[in-house]
Amino acid sequence: MQKSKILNFILGIIILVFLFLGRGSETPAEGLKRIFGKTAQPDTSKMIYNKQSQGVKNLVFPEPAMVIGSYDSVGQPNIMTAAWFGVACSRPFKVSVSLRPATYSYHGITANMAFTVNVPDASLISYVKFAGKYSGKDMNKFDETGLTPVKSEYVNAPYIKEFPIVMECKVTEYHDLGSHRQFIGEVVDAKIDERLLDEEGKVNMDLFNPVIYGQGKYYSGLDLIQNINEILPGENK
Repeated sequence: MQKSKILNFILGIIILVFLFLGRGSETPAEGLKRIFGKTAQPDTSKMIYNKQSQGVKNLVFPEPAMVIGSYDSVGQPNIMTAAWFGVACSRPFKVSVSLRPATYSYHGITANMAFTVNVPDASLISYVKFAGKYSGKDMNKFDETGLTPVKSEYVNAPYIKEFPIVMECKVTEYHDLGSHRQFIGEVVDAKIDERLLDEEGKVNMDLFNPVIYGQGKYYSGLDLIQNINEILPGENK
């Protein structure tokens, strides 16, 4: 009973302190800072959050940089870089990629109802840039780059031997959304270089350096993560 009275007394004192601090022009947080020299939480009341409207504009950052493999109408292997890419479903595991009709790959994927997703690491950025800059209707990109096409085991599409991660996808449906056709591909098999696996068979992210894209430029994902970790304290270092 005595302990309860003491706790109620302490609580009353705390409430009176906060009421006193709130009477002046300063906020309770500022009053606590003046008394104790610090606050439990930063005071965000004076931060500036002015937003500038830019209309309809893609402000999604970062974007993936995936290289999509397909065969054209005569069976020639082709690749292109796509940023309009994402996971579409967990069970069954499906991914989506959206392409414009002007792209050469659009027609190859539509004809064969299959494609591969080739996931690059930072050492392959030059190939990712090339595949995104030039069209397969003007050249054989495998011949130009020296990359090696490999026929997929389960779908009618090529993958790139030199890329560390590949996924073979069969198109289950597609949607014409406007400027782009969105292809939904069910992943029937995923392959990864054994050097990237840890003892548990998972991807060792200390060894895999992903490529990301934003506003026309390519970046090393691992470098960005390291920069963030330099800022974050404790276990994140």
